[in-house]
Amino acid sequence: MYASSVIPWQPELTTPLPVDHWLAPSQDTYFFCDLHADAEAFLRSLKLSYLVTLDSTVGSIELTTKGMHGQIIIGGDCFDKGPSNLALFKLIQQLRQTHCDLILLAGNHDVRIYAGLLAIDFMDNPKQAHFFVRMGRKTVSLLSEIYHEYCQDMTPCSLSEAEIKAALLPPENWFHTFPESVKDDLSFQKIQKEIRQIEKKQTDFIQACFEHGLTLTQVYQAAQMAKHLFIDQDGEFAWFFQNMDLVHVSGSYCFSHAGLDDQFAEKMKYDSIECLNQQFRHQMQAGQIFEMYYSEFGNVFRTKYRDNDWPLTEKGACTLKQNKIFAMVNGHRSHQQGQQLFVRQGLLNFECDTLINTNCRRKSNIQTLGEAVTIFYSDGMVSALSSDFPATKQFHPNQLKQH
Repeated sequence: MYASSVIPWQPELTTPLPVDHWLAPSQDTYFFCDLHADAEAFLRSLKLSYLVTLDSTVGSIELTTKGMHGQIIIGGDCFDKGPSNLALFKLIQQLRQTHCDLILLAGNHDVRIYAGLLAIDFMDNPKQAHFFVRMGRKTVSLLSEIYHEYCQDMTPCSLSEAEIKAALLPPENWFHTFPESVKDDLSFQKIQKEIRQIEKKQTDFIQACFEHGLTLTQVYQAAQMAKHLFIDQDGEFAWFFQNMDLVHVSGSYCFSHAGLDDQFAEKMKYDSIECLNQQFRHQMQAGQIFEMYYSEFGNVFRTKYRDNDWPLTEKGACTLKQNKIFAMVNGHRSHQQGQQLFVRQGLLNFECDTLINTNCRRKSNIQTLGEAVTIFYSDGMVSALSSDFPATKQFHPNQLKQH
């Protein structure tokens, strides 16, 4: 399964990193990310890692010794884009049932789904009333899956079309109340961008529902069922959001979906990772989605280091280094030649999204099936395996001593 050849994975550092203080993870750690509703791609990646037996199937997996003793991190974005959301969540549920060491990290698509489903209970709050439609047309495939698997035998709801729209879509006056309610939180430019997006997404969302053969009544029933499955305490997939972390630190590596910034680095200096993850989950469960989404917490699963993102400067990087964090491990930004290793403000940045889901690969004219894993070994070695690169990329902190 592993590539037969190995090449050194060497970052282009201009300033030295304190290699003598570098900490390896306490156990072999396997990082997967951006699974995007593709259970088969995740299964291939688990086999590539030798974490499950080679005869495992999506419906029945068996852990290997590596799987029992390693740590598995799913680095965000399990929803949207791929062939089947439900199939992926059922596969992850199987992993959980093996009692392996499994870490779930928040991705922007995951939080967007949570915010959208939770918004059904907050339609009178202009800061949240748009979050359901903000999920966009990509989410309609999830609603379609849920309707056909869980709702077909249900009695149709008696709400009128107008009542259903009021339950799911922001009211007409939202376009006036939203700017006023968030003027202290967002710049004028961001407010106008959000309004333009919602105008477009509202039209696109309804159009996508019809393209999937769903009536508004069916969309409403599917949305209510999705909320039950993923958010209600006893829902079949409620474990996903209940156990979701924002960041994970192992050795000198900080794992998150998108990245870090100065403000969050400062928080990591004074608060434990466990405490920060608890704060994140509390904000989610308390319905404080808007406040969290546009804060430094939200930046951790959203940033692409654009001008309008929360900045990571030399100051933030220095704070992280003082905390013995010398490398960030992320997904979120996709690459087509396997995982990439960059230097960002003097920190190493392992970017591990290799676009493994089938639908996105087809749209990008990639003919091969996707599979990938980035392994952080307890002996310090890092190996990146991907179906899009003919060799295993290997990095070890000791390589940095040569530069």
